[in-house]
This record gives sequence, C-alpha cells and structure tokens, in this order.
Amino acid sequence: MKPKFVYAFATSILALSIAQALAGDAPPAQPPAGNGQTATQDDSSTTSSADDKKVKKLEAVQVTGSLIPRAQIEGPSPQTTITAKDIDRQGFADTFEALRALPIANGSVQDPQFTGGFTPGAKTISLFGLSPSFTLTLLNGRPMASYPLAYNGNNNITDIANIPVGLIDHIDVLTGGQSSIYGSSAIAGVVNIVMKDHVDGTHVSLRVGDYSDGGGLNKRLQVSSGHTWGNFDISGGVQISKEDPVWAYQRSYIDSYNDDPTGKPGVPSRTFLRMAAGDNAHYIDPGAATCAPLSYLYRDSTAYSFRAGSNLGYYCGSPNNVAQASLSNQSTEANGLLNMHYHINDTTELYSQMLYSFSNPTYSGGSPFWNNTFYNQTSGQYEEWQRIYAPEEVGADATYQHVYTRTYDVTFGIKGQIGSSSWNYDAYYNRSQSNVVRNSKDFLANNGVDQYYLGPQLGTDANGYAIYAPNLDRLYQPITRALYNQFTATDRADSMSWTQNETITANTPSLFTLPAGDVGFALIAQNGNERFDNHSASPLAAEGYFRGVGGTTVASGKRSSYAIGAEMRVPVLETVTVDLSSRFDRYKYGGQTPGKGTYKLGLEYRPMDTLLLRGSYSTAFRAPDMFYLFSSHSSGYSTNTDYYLCRQGGYNSSNYNNCPQSGIQTLAVSEGNTKLKDITAKTFTYGFVWSTADNALSWSVDYNAIRISNEVVTLSSDEILNQEANCRLGVSENGQTTFDINSPTCQQVIGEVKRNSATAPINPSAVNEVDTYPINVATEYQTGVQSSLNYHFKTANFGSFLLGLDYYDEFKHTYQEKAGDQTLNYLCCDNSDEFKSRVTGTATWNIGKWSTTVFGIRNGKTWNAIGTEKDIGPWITFNGSVNYKITPKASISLVMNNIANKKPPRDNTNGNWPYFDEGNYSALGRAVYVEMGYDFDN
Repeated sequence: MKPKFVYAFATSILALSIAQALAGDAPPAQPPAGNGQTATQDDSSTTSSADDKKVKKLEAVQVTGSLIPRAQIEGPSPQTTITAKDIDRQGFADTFEALRALPIANGSVQDPQFTGGFTPGAKTISLFGLSPSFTLTLLNGRPMASYPLAYNGNNNITDIANIPVGLIDHIDVLTGGQSSIYGSSAIAGVVNIVMKDHVDGTHVSLRVGDYSDGGGLNKRLQVSSGHTWGNFDISGGVQISKEDPVWAYQRSYIDSYNDDPTGKPGVPSRTFLRMAAGDNAHYIDPGAATCAPLSYLYRDSTAYSFRAGSNLGYYCGSPNNVAQASLSNQSTEANGLLNMHYHINDTTELYSQMLYSFSNPTYSGGSPFWNNTFYNQTSGQYEEWQRIYAPEEVGADATYQHVYTRTYDVTFGIKGQIGSSSWNYDAYYNRSQSNVVRNSKDFLANNGVDQYYLGPQLGTDANGYAIYAPNLDRLYQPITRALYNQFTATDRADSMSWTQNETITANTPSLFTLPAGDVGFALIAQNGNERFDNHSASPLAAEGYFRGVGGTTVASGKRSSYAIGAEMRVPVLETVTVDLSSRFDRYKYGGQTPGKGTYKLGLEYRPMDTLLLRGSYSTAFRAPDMFYLFSSHSSGYSTNTDYYLCRQGGYNSSNYNNCPQSGIQTLAVSEGNTKLKDITAKTFTYGFVWSTADNALSWSVDYNAIRISNEVVTLSSDEILNQEANCRLGVSENGQTTFDINSPTCQQVIGEVKRNSATAPINPSAVNEVDTYPINVATEYQTGVQSSLNYHFKTANFGSFLLGLDYYDEFKHTYQEKAGDQTLNYLCCDNSDEFKSRVTGTATWNIGKWSTTVFGIRNGKTWNAIGTEKDIGPWITFNGSVNYKITPKASISLVMNNIANKKPPRDNTNGNWPYFDEGNYSALGRAVYVEMGYDFDN
C-alpha cells in the first residue's frame, strides 16, 4: 500500500481505539452529527434534559446522495453542510465565497479578476483541484442548466454567481463519485443548494458595504414572507443588490508595471508606437519633444520610453495602462423565489418552486487597443502602428463589457404515499434555463480607425499587405470620446442553454425485514433533454468585422437522455449497514447512442452508538461536454515553439529557449467531435465519524482517491507542431523514427498548421494558426484526506460557544495526457496551481443579545511562478461578524471580510501583471458590511 494510504488507515484505527476509551459506558446517543453540523446549530441544541438523552426513534429525512430517507445524517460518504446562518455570520458576501472557502475546494478557478477568459461574469469552484466540470451542482436535488458560455473555451460549468444567498436554506457538499444516484458529472462530488421551502412571517434586511482600499460600494435588500390558507401554502422572497466595480488602479501594489516584484525595471506599454517591421525591425524614434505633450495621459505617466532588453529603440509609453482592468464586476442583480404547496389530503401534495435571477455584471479587461501592419508608401517600408487609448481620451468605461444573464428554474410535482403502504413517491417536471447576452464595444475593421490613421487603402502589394500613405501627425495626437465612438460598434452575442427532466422516484423504508432491521429500497426513472447555443462574440467577428476580437467560440447542439436506477440499504448486522446503488444512463446525440452503467457500494459500521466507520467504492462518469461535441469553432491563443523552424536553425530540446521561434503566440482553432466517449472514473473513500454521547464534540476523518480515465482534451498545439516538424524533416528529433511526408497522417498534420508564405517580407514561414480537435486520451489521479472537528458547550455565566475546525491535505494529484507521455505532478513546480493544504476554523460566542463569530482560513504554500520553490504564502485571512438583537424583532450586524486586509502573498519571480495567481488569491482586500434586519408578524 502507498505510504499516505497506510497513514490514513492507521489514523482510523488509532481514532477507533481512542473513541472506545473515551466512550466507556456512555449511554446511547443520537447518531454522529454531520460535518459542520454540530458547530452550526442554535443555542437551544447545546443543552438537553435527561429525557432528551433517552433512546428515541429519529424521523427519517431526505439527505443529499440518497433516494431513501434516513434517520442518520451521516452516511458512507463524507458530507459537509453550510447553513444560511453560517454564510451570514462567517462573513461571506455570496454563495461563491462560502463554497470557495471550503478546504476541499482547493483548486484554482477563474473569477471576475480574470477578465481575459470566456466567462468573467461566471463563478464556479474546483473540488480536489479537479476541473469544475467534474462537480455536479444541483438546486434542491435537481440539475441546473450549464452556463451558456464555455469555461476555458471548451468546458461546461454551472454558474453559482446568481444563486441568491438570502433565499438559501443550506448547502450540502457530498464528496466522492455519485453517478449511481445522479448520473453524469458527479465525479469529484455533488453540491446541492437547497433553497428555503417555507417561510414563516415576513423578514426584511438591508446590507450596505464597500472595500477599505476603495471601490466595490454595494447595497443588498432582502425580503421574504409566507402564508397559509387552509391546505394551500405560499412563501417566497426577493433579493435585490447593486455593486460598484473595483479597479486595479485602486490597489497601489498592482496599479503599474513599476510594481513588478522581480526587481526588473518596469516596462512601459507602447501606448504610441511606430515600428519598422521586417528583418530590420526597430522602433522609429518619435523624439522626446513628441512625447512631452502626452505626459498627462494615464495619470501623468506617459513619457519618452525605452524598452529595456529589446534594443528596439524609443517610443511614447506608460507603465500605468494596465491598471484600467477591473478586479470585481459592477453589477445589478434581482432574484425571486416562489414556493407553493397544496395538500390534497394527508398523504398527497401538489408543489411547485420557481426561482428567477437577473444580473448584469460589467467588467473591463483594460484599455482600448489598435494596431496595424501595412506597407507605408511614403516611407517605402513595412511598418506597424499602435495606439493604446487612455481614460483621459475615451473614458474609463470605453471597454466595458456587459453580460446580461437571465436564469430560471421551475419545478412542478406531486408527491405522497401510495395507498396505505410504506411506499412513497415523488413525480416532477423540472426545467432550468440560462440566457446570456454579451455586449461590448469594439473596433470596426471597415471604414473605422484604420481609415482615420492610415487614410484610404491604395491597394495591396504582392505579399498581401495593404498599402497606405498615412498621416503621421495623427498617430501622436490624443483622440476624443466622440471620435472613439465613431470607430466602434456594439459587438452583441446571444447564448442560451437549458435542461429539462421528467423524474419519478419511489421509495420504502421497509421493502422487507431482516433480523438486523428493515431493508430500505428506492427506484428512479428519468427522461431528460438539454440544448445550448453559444456565441462568445457576434457572428460578424468571424468575418473580421470587429478588430479587437481574439479567441471566440461558436457551438450549438442538443441531446436527449433517459436513466433508470435503484438503491438498497441493507442492515446486514445490527452494527453493519450496506448501501448499494446502481444506475444506467443512455444518451442520444449526433447519431450516437452511448450508454453508461454506474454503481456504488457503501459500508457503515457502528461498533458503538458514538462511532461510525464508513467507506465507499463507486464508479462515475461524465458525458462529453456539449462544447466538445458540438463546437463548430473555438479559438484562443497559446504560447508554443515552432519546432520545424527551430530544428531547421540547429536548435534542439536542450536549447529551444534560445530559438527566435520559441515562445510564439499561436492561434489555436478547434471544432467538436460527436464520437467522443464518456469520461469514466473510479472513486474510493473511507474514514470515521466519532462524537461524544451528547453530540457536543464530534470528529471526522476521511480519505479519498479518484482515478479518471478517457478524459477529454483538445490535442495541444505544441504536440501538433512537434509532429509537423517530424513530418517535414522526415525524422524525429532523436533520429530513431522516420516519417513519410506523403503519408496520410503527415498530410493531415501538415494541413492542420497554417503558415505564412516562405517569401513573406515579415515572419516568412511563421505559424499563424493551428487547427486541432478534442480526443479521449488523458488520465488523472488524485488522493487526499479531509477532517472536521466540531465542539459546542454552554456556560453558566458566559453564554455558549460553537467551535469548528476543518482541514484538507492533498496527497497526490497527477495527470497524463496520453499513454507514454510524461506524467505531470500537479502538486509540484510549474505544473501546480492549487493549494495542497487548507485549514478553516470558526468560533462563535453567543451571550444574551450578542453573537460574535470569527472565521479564519489558512491557504497553504504554493509554488512560485517559475516553479523552482514552494515558498509563496501561506495566505491566512480572517472574517468576522458581530450581531446585536436590538429587540426581539430587530437586529443589526457588522461584518468584515479579510479583517487584516491581507494582500496576495508576494512572489519575487512573478513578472507578469498582476504579479499573483488570480485563480488562488484575491486583490480585493478588506470588505466591511453593515446589515439591519426586522421580522414582522403575519
């Protein structure tokens, strides 16, 4: 066995021995509480009378991860519960923050700080450092529509940015493979967001806050209410919020290229540039006198500049233009929840739940940018002209991108008891849909900025370059907002995704009786359909109409599915219960009808009332992402080596870094593949949950292992370029394998690489595009251990205390793209972008009308940017809240997030702005909120 595996197993055995010693002859108690449960209960639960300690039969409830209601919250797989009260008092502003703070959510994710991606308006989490697409997100146990825009240009994710935190009852996070219950995507685990199903009375709260370093002023109003008329119950609520943006220039440590922590001098951006292109490339010196009148731009920072290290010459530039990017979105949000229940009789109920959300996150990736390479008829040479426009010219909002998001989730159902039997049923229809409209201003390629600077096109030379006789005086003149508006037009892109399901479940707590107890049993049958239509930019962008559009995605498709499954809970012995579940899913799309069966075996052993030993083994799968299946065009830029030109120049693996064609920016273009197979996984968990007899103290430890196969990846541009070099040169780099350039394989590879003409005056034979496609090849393996410790106690004179400590340590995380390739260690060096370890702790003190909570999180050390040392961090932040009950109906709270205003840890090797890993750290700093609440009687 692996050393970490042995360590975790030994820990479990040791804990069992300790628990037996501690338990002694303690009287029977309730089953051990769930992770995070004990430390989040109300004060009333911290004491109990003698009668409470007597053995009693607990009411069965529906829990996440099972179709069979059960009395014990804990089952064979580890589960964490976050209550609405936890979210408020631990200082989280939204659902994303609460989930992102879980120790097991240790993976790097793109949030609104990262404006250069496809989904800056969306939020998601990564469990165990795995792809966010491997976590299934549910709303009240039902699947949500995927976000219409592609995460990283090719992945489906579920957006949790628009889940109204004020309408949440609790969130369950169940780890381990859960496909045997829920089907596709539940590889790393399941996040089940449970909304409030009923509201008594009317509740109103208003919160106002901002960031102490500037920006982010926000306001949030929450109203909820409910009423009952005979057999009819209705309840719901609304949440309305508005937030101002946070800009990089409001954070002094990242507001300029001069903040580079490597010690190198800041390199000003080339905001005004004229460059001679071709073999003798150099900047055409404008002279200091030309730059002097421009000095007021970018907050008085534009100057006569020299780019150190390039030896290309002088230009007019500013180090401050980078600060025009937004770190947090400007946003307006409105959410509404409506629940209705009609009790036909004592055993039958009609119900519906409707959730609607609207948001308008607005962000900016930086200043407007224009450049063009052309033949200058006046100077008789090829030239490149460039402008980056300052806010003093065009306004800070010149590059605003608006993402109008509308989502709804509707369920209609009937549930009840079948006759007088022990069988219960639930039949419902659910539909979830998300619509995204992305609006941005962008340069026109036709009759816009080109004509202003370069004049009318005078033709095209033999090499395909446009010929102009430009007006040089205009290049070094600032423009006005009115002129900028003449150059631009709105780039509008509409995207949509929806999923709908018809589901029937039936269960009984007693299918038959064994000597050890009743056998629970459940069935599920489900029919589903999903569809999406994605455009990351206007269709005109593909035609070159918009100058500023780089990578884009265009995809549209639909598929249907059906599934049948069963679950059985068998008490083998009085202390041993076996949980068995199995499910078969069949999909239909693009002429393909793949099917996948999954199963799970869970074991629960209770040697004493206060101890649960548990374990599970399961298979899981993810149906190929809709983007991978149906993408007609997906493009983005990557950094590559042109192996063909480098090897021609005498370079090899030992010195590619010295090759002039190393580190080139390549446009990679891919399309979908409907013949992709399902991604499959095997997951394994085992551990224990121990509690004292009165449940005041509880402790759980669980080990997990996940092995993923047939993972879909887009064949890398680097691999295609390497293969192309082999084919063009007829032999591999090591000389051991020969290649025939006329073979079908080599002809296909050569056709996938688009190059400039060998006679081009600028970058002859250079790569300008690589065409690629997704394939099932990769494998991934991950292991770790999670632990939760909770303690609550009440004193005679000093109130009650709730304490919690949660921990996750990742043992191993490896990835291999193809069999025979190098296996990458995702916990080491420049392969690593996740936290190996995370610890959170919470302490709540309730006394009289006061309640105070401190929540801390320690993010372990990460590797530096060049992957030589694991010396960044640790990053430790604290949240806190103080709540005072003014009257029985009125309360006021003060909440702080990141109390000490901790900045991202410094990395002296990171020379790329903003000089920290945006997927792991945040530059927002301390947030302060004041909230007032009032409860009305009906």
